[in-house]
Amino acid sequence: MVGMIATDKLIICVAPCGSFLTKEANPALPITPVEIADEVHRSWNEGASLAHIHARSEDGRATTDPAVFREISRCIREKGCDIVLDFSTSPGREPDANVEDGFRVLEAAQEMASVDIGVMVFMREGKERIVPWTRSYDERLTRAMVEKGIKPEFEVYGPGGLVELNYLTENVSLSKPYWIDFALNMQRTAQGATPFTPRNLMHLVNLLPEDAMFMTMGVAAAETPAVVQSILLGGHARVGFEDNLYYRRGELAKSNAELVARVARIGTDLGRSIATPDQTRELLGIARPQG
Repeated sequence: MVGMIATDKLIICVAPCGSFLTKEANPALPITPVEIADEVHRSWNEGASLAHIHARSEDGRATTDPAVFREISRCIREKGCDIVLDFSTSPGREPDANVEDGFRVLEAAQEMASVDIGVMVFMREGKERIVPWTRSYDERLTRAMVEKGIKPEFEVYGPGGLVELNYLTENVSLSKPYWIDFALNMQRTAQGATPFTPRNLMHLVNLLPEDAMFMTMGVAAAETPAVVQSILLGGHARVGFEDNLYYRRGELAKSNAELVARVARIGTDLGRSIATPDQTRELLGIARPQG
């Protein structure tokens, strides 16, 4: 952890919907731009300074259509909500969707967008889907973000992802700090994913490159333990319905904001102060969007 950038400010990220889950899993899951904006606004009021956004088409399937991302952004901003927006470049769920569609998202992104590190095999409803987030793809996507002034959020699923991140930092002129999301406990639906254990997270943090900052997400029941350890290690926290639909075992969360409020309370109790959106921009080296 020698090279990690530490701060007493705690960045809380909300991930309101993701790309797989539906209202059948939790009726409070937001799907439309208005619903997503409402959830982001409520979460911002509880302390979230960053929002990781997936867009959905009218039929509810995940999409990379930049027009939908722009509409989500418009709905959020018209509420007077200045949360930092981080758009997912993950493929949509249209029949012909592929990783190249991630470049479409950059047409709408102003501040941040995700770069998934490493080839993954997702398993849903008895089907396997290979997503080729290869080294060459990640390099092309990262270069495109740099050219557009978009801050990358590097989603790392295990130790191998940090090897690939080192390649990117050595071959692409990236602004510092590097912002890393440790995505843990996805092993039930993603081959090659790393389970959350305190030892696993500690190992990943020890492998961080110089000039890095990190947040942690834990899927399902691992959400709260993972983010609490992240806070204790000087990192930051991601919560939300993309990762976990429950407030506690057997009790569905009523909103994303409920999950944000809990981690804000824990972070404060552990001696961290909750970062505002502008403090988050300053920490990550992001210019405030105009207009």
